[in-house]
Amino acid sequence: MSNSNLEMKWNKIGKNLRNIGGLLILIIIPYIAFVALIIQLILIIVLINDFNDINRELKNPHLDEFRSRYLTASIIKFIGAIILNVACVMLAGVLLISFYGSYFPYMPFGPFIRFIPIIVLFIIGFILMIVGSSIEIGAWDNLKSFITQNREMFPKMGKDAIDGVEKLRSGAMLWVLGFLIIPIVIGWIVQLIGYFTLSKIADQKTVISKESIRAVEPQYVYVSAPTPASVPTPTPAPAQDVEDLIKFCPLCGAKVNDSGKFCGECGTQVRD
Repeated sequence: MSNSNLEMKWNKIGKNLRNIGGLLILIIIPYIAFVALIIQLILIIVLINDFNDINRELKNPHLDEFRSRYLTASIIKFIGAIILNVACVMLAGVLLISFYGSYFPYMPFGPFIRFIPIIVLFIIGFILMIVGSSIEIGAWDNLKSFITQNREMFPKMGKDAIDGVEKLRSGAMLWVLGFLIIPIVIGWIVQLIGYFTLSKIADQKTVISKESIRAVEPQYVYVSAPTPASVPTPTPAPAQDVEDLIKFCPLCGAKVNDSGKFCGECGTQVRD
């Protein structure tokens, strides 16, 4: 994976983390929380898909484990948060009915019985939030291990990335103590800071050190001069037999018999 492609993917992940953190603010607002939770879950699924794109190239086990745990934790916490919001709406309705009880003289249930389903929903919601947060703690541990082992991917903000993950982990741990109520508020604030701190990878620029760039020298092709031994020597044509060339007497020009050694006219020797 090229540096520019990797930088683009991490920038996209950083922006999604920033959006998830922004929606975390809206979760505390009644009625708006329902819509915010749904949008947040969609963004988390997109975020998981972005991590999956990166891990196709990196094939890192910590990153793969983070994706699995974070998605599982998010779905469980989403269900728990919906149940808690439903319980809050029901509680508000029961309190409203109790306050204006004189206008509803024929209510079939007593005041205490009305709160039983609400209490059950609160218990189920808190249990799901605790279970989801426990799984989320492990997810942030995996992401921290990945960032620690691959600091070269975050040359400008390695420390901030780890700090953001640690805050998200601390926030999830405080959610485990959610039955105490106060830790939920603190955990919500800590995770909000953690999301925005970790989202700074959206501004991350890949840095290539000078040592990693090697100068490319021009390539020359040297052709050596041929040596005498490498020059092919022309093969002379086979010399014709001298006897074949002598057909006439060199002295008198008379035709010589092919088998004769002397000229028949002047007696000159024409062959050895």
